[in-house]
Amino acid sequence: MRKDFLLEALQRATEDTLLNRDIFTVEPDVYAAFLERLDAPQHPNHRLRRTMTTKPPWDAA
Repeated sequence: MRKDFLLEALQRATEDTLLNRDIFTVEPDVYAAFLERLDAPQHPNHRLRRTMTTKPPWDAA
């Protein structure tokens, strides 16, 4: 649930940022590297695990 919210917020912020640009160009090799990183599997780290397992304050009851 929190993950979905964060992903949607990140997507909206990213779209807003990119849509505010008039021209967004990169070299083909840079773009290919960018796509490769987007498609690569994620590697959770300690901070991400802690964030995803910490109970949010609004759920404390």
